[in-house]
Amino acid sequence: MKGKTLFNHCFIILLVFAYTGCEKGIDATVVEVDEEVIHLSSFKKQYKEYMDNNYQSDNLLTRYSFLNKLVEEKLILKYARENNLDNDPSYAEYIGDIYDQMLLNYYFDKKVNKDFRTTEIETRKLFIWQNQRAHIRHLFSRSEKQIWSINEKLTNDNSSWSSLAQECFKDSVLQLNGGDIGWHTYDDLNPVFAFHAFSLIPGEISDPVRTSDGYSIIKLVDVKNNNLLTENDYQQKRETLSKAIKSFQQKQRLLEFTDSTSKSLDIAFNESMVLKLHQSIKSLPHHEIEDLYQEPLVSFMDQEWDVSKSLQKMSSLSKRQLSKIITPIDLEQSIIGLITREKLLESARKEKVFQDELFVKAMSLKKDKAMIKHVLNIERNQVNIGIDSTKKNYSYFKKELLSNSSIVIDSTIIKTFIL
Repeated sequence: MKGKTLFNHCFIILLVFAYTGCEKGIDATVVEVDEEVIHLSSFKKQYKEYMDNNYQSDNLLTRYSFLNKLVEEKLILKYARENNLDNDPSYAEYIGDIYDQMLLNYYFDKKVNKDFRTTEIETRKLFIWQNQRAHIRHLFSRSEKQIWSINEKLTNDNSSWSSLAQECFKDSVLQLNGGDIGWHTYDDLNPVFAFHAFSLIPGEISDPVRTSDGYSIIKLVDVKNNNLLTENDYQQKRETLSKAIKSFQQKQRLLEFTDSTSKSLDIAFNESMVLKLHQSIKSLPHHEIEDLYQEPLVSFMDQEWDVSKSLQKMSSLSKRQLSKIITPIDLEQSIIGLITREKLLESARKEKVFQDELFVKAMSLKKDKAMIKHVLNIERNQVNIGIDSTKKNYSYFKKELLSNSSIVIDSTIIKTFIL
């Protein structure tokens, strides 16, 4: 691959043949890239997705723009196969992550995404909520045990809301304003949080509720209504409202399902070691962290993770996820999430989710997209920074790929097919 660069996304296909006698009654061939044939039905399906994703309208320019993109991707994948790029360690690791996430998605779809139903009362209620603005405060914890402790102090120990906010928030602004997140519309907020918040009446405080980030006790301070709503407005949005409710029901069910899995694992921490590890991550030199590596940190079912293994597992967390680890409780919750994820993946493999026909097709598309992105990144890293030099390298490689490929296009079909 040294010395080669990849062409840009705007190339014009050089080799085009128009068939004058399109076969009728069968799925006609639109384009052949070497021995790979793309039929009209497949082309049209992908073309519609392309227009939807890019907000394009159907015209001849858009058709050829998509065609060029499609052929370009086929040539990139051919190039990748010829250079055995699927064996590249960085690509293999990336695909492994995608595979695991897809396993979970299909497993959740099987276990969680049932045929949820909505009622007229629910859609009308959501319609009103989506046309309101709410002033909201909340108390937060990532730990279920801690949020119920906060709730006990609030309801039975007469602790003030302000003092509890100072206790549960690390953010100085939220500490000082009592967890006040201000005025929001329903759609500004996480759907699960929004549902519970807008379900309240002004001045009411919720019981602890589970959200995607942790647990909250929510107080609805005030609400402002839009008094200009009409029945026609509701009817026009009814289908969208129904979909939003089903989406909420799925997210709520997913939280319940994952929480149930976590509790079934009987996860127990070595609390003193959690505190040491949290402190060491924040302040100690690296060699002092290494001294803790062999210490047991967490046990579940018949397994145990020491500090070293826990840190290894945590390396898979994103920067955003790592940034949320501020307290020892945050550290515990992150590890609980990783343990639960492994258990769910194990269950997905046992149920052979990967044999599902839809999974196989979707995974194939994901791998192709990932490979295209991988090749483009490699080629961009190999070109010189100068624009003129980059264009020359692109042009050269484009010609090289085209010269090694047979591309045949039925331009009559491209011009005349009906969506």
